[in-house]
Amino acid sequence: MTDRFRAMQRILTVQNQLHRLAQWKLALLERQGDALEASQQHLLRFLDEEKSYTALFGEALMRRLRNIGEEKTKVAKAKQIQAGETLEELRRVGRMQRLVDDLGTKARQETERKELNDILEQLNHRRDASLP
Repeated sequence: MTDRFRAMQRILTVQNQLHRLAQWKLALLERQGDALEASQQHLLRFLDEEKSYTALFGEALMRRLRNIGEEKTKVAKAKQIQAGETLEELRRVGRMQRLVDDLGTKARQETERKELNDILEQLNHRRDASLP
């Protein structure tokens, strides 16, 4: 039982690491989305403030804004998918934690049962030894 318990604890550790990895991926996507938003805002401010350059760089700026919008859409979809994966990893961690807790309880109960049986056997041997 203890070998199984230790194996389940190792699996729980791996599940926790996978969950952290999923969280990191989600955070990375959020940072990418924030960077794209900042870039888009910067270009829009430039277009607003620098009217003289708009004629020269207008087409390139519009193309860049369109590309940023497409990238933001891709990142938003990826973020939504990753959020689902992160939630699923959290569920797996919870299920594994319950399994490990149950196995730990069973292992403790088995150990206590063995200890109690050993004590009872020792008491029985003492009584048998004291009989004439």
